Parts: sequence; structure tokens; C-alpha cells
Amino acid sequence: MPRGERPLDSQGGLVAEFASGLRELRRKAGSPTYRALAKRAHYSIATLSAAASGRHLPTLAVTLAYVR
Repeated sequence: MPRGERPLDSQGGLVAEFASGLRELRRKAGSPTYRALAKRAHYSIATLSAAASGRHLPTLAVTLAYVR
């Protein structure tokens, strides 16, 4: 698992499922580093990593930046 991402609790519910989807998008994009994603999306590495780890539900703006 890349640095910055923690394994999700299997009881995480919808936030965990959403985070899993973000990680899958990242994987399908060739697994770019969070530094590269942050530079491109104009969000911090910590913000993008937190979204993919399931620590909290990201805002719509962060989600859209992640998807782009």
C-alpha cells in the first residue's frame, strides 16, 4: 500500500467504499504519486491522501479534482 494510505476498516461503510473507488481511479490512471496528483489538482498531498484513505468524506471539489 502506498505511503500515506492506511488500510480501511472493513466496517467503514459508504465512506470506505467511496475511498476505495478513489484508489481504484488512481490505480487505473497508472498509480501517479500523490505529489504529481497534488500538483495537477491544486490540492495538498494530505488532502488527496485523506480522501483515498477514508479518514473523512472529501468535498465535491476535492472529488472532482481527484477524478480529473
